[in-house]
Amino acid sequence: MQTKTIYEEGILKEIRDLPKPAQQKLSKIIHLLKKEIAEQKLDEKEVTRELLSVCGAWKDDRTADEQIRNVLSSRKSSAKAENIF
Repeated sequence: MQTKTIYEEGILKEIRDLPKPAQQKLSKIIHLLKKEIAEQKLDEKEVTRELLSVCGAWKDDRTADEQIRNVLSSRKSSAKAENIF
């Protein structure tokens, strides 16, 4: 049997050393992992909804230009970065 990756080869070596009942259990576990994790399709809208629920809403009445000016004006100059380059 031709293996695709070094991981597959290592897994096969580990499985060969197990007794038949343990191989059967492991086969069920691998099937469950593939079904529940590897083959799970992500719904883009659901992922976006979950992300936004964690992030919260952005509330600011200022224009984008005003926000950028505020960020730039609040930055401080530091000599630390000058020594890095």
